[in-house]
Amino acid sequence: MKKFALATIFLVSALFSADNFTFEKVNNPKEILSQISTKKQSLKSKQIPQVRAYTPLPIDQFVFDSNLDELTSVSSGGQFLFYLAYNKNQGDPTNFLIKNISENYRCDYNGTNEANCNFDLYHTRVEYALNSIGGWFYFSGYPSSDDDFVLISRMNSQRGSVEPLMLDTSSYRKPHFKVFVDTYGKLSVTFTLVTGGTQTVSTPQAIPLNTNVYLQANNSGINYEVGWTTLDGTSSRASGSHQGFSIPADIDEHRVGRNTQKLCVSDGGGNATKETSGCITISSPFVGQEFNSSKNKYKTFSKYHRMTNFFWDYGVDMFSDMNTTNLSNKPIYQSSLSIDANLINKILSDLSGATNYFNNGELRVYIDENYNVIVADIRAY
Repeated sequence: MKKFALATIFLVSALFSADNFTFEKVNNPKEILSQISTKKQSLKSKQIPQVRAYTPLPIDQFVFDSNLDELTSVSSGGQFLFYLAYNKNQGDPTNFLIKNISENYRCDYNGTNEANCNFDLYHTRVEYALNSIGGWFYFSGYPSSDDDFVLISRMNSQRGSVEPLMLDTSSYRKPHFKVFVDTYGKLSVTFTLVTGGTQTVSTPQAIPLNTNVYLQANNSGINYEVGWTTLDGTSSRASGSHQGFSIPADIDEHRVGRNTQKLCVSDGGGNATKETSGCITISSPFVGQEFNSSKNKYKTFSKYHRMTNFFWDYGVDMFSDMNTTNLSNKPIYQSSLSIDANLINKILSDLSGATNYFNNGELRVYIDENYNVIVADIRAY
């Protein structure tokens, strides 16, 4: 077996052009693994240093599950580079969640479309009551608390003079759209009622374990729905409603605040503009700096719950996208993994030490006793 040395891989990004790679899926991984396993030469006792965001590992530690994993050989100009290990279904770890901003946003309420604004302002201060979120997941057990698996949590972070204590006491913030799996395995949504209290609606049946399951939750104005389904058609759904907005004055006050650029009590001072005036703000994991931390959270779902085809949008019928593989028309969507030259160049660039496309732990390199690279492993789970 030809091998590619770790010492010489540092020069790879300069040596190989972006269109010079050959990919061949391995149809006999057991045979390949048998060849690899013969290369155990006291590798466990060899001291292997940490190198940037990836760690070289001895080849005898490499394991492969043919039910979940794929193995593809990567060559360039007839020279074997390495085997690439990845999951049969996974996102691209180098571009995991994509924020698709493809339209002009208007933040006024009077219909004149005078106020241009951006994605973040629009979805937290204008169209905050339209939410659809979903994706494929896998559960081997149920969460130990209602906060262990939270698909999304949108909170009332500003509600005007109707509830002036909202900013004064953090515990006073209430959920607008919190979707989670409870300790009984039921997909649930919690939202705020007219009375100021909260209500939780859960699917009648628990999510099945040890199988792929599609989860989705919708919010449309005062209405909420959650549900799950599997490939064989087994499903469970539940819905609930506000019976009216949480406090009717909120909506009128918010609209007046938007159109007159007047401050609400909870605005805390400052000068309102057509873009920032108004009395209601609903938090979102997909805006501002919060989006960066959210990527790591959803990557955790990918690692432990095999999350694929994840999206956030609005007005999506329940389960209508469960078989959709191209979600690029969504405002927020999980990328799919493409085995192509772009991916290989990122791997080679990270190995050279020039970049860190992969976060710590996302790229593992299995080497022999001579530091020859045998497998580059980017599996999410």
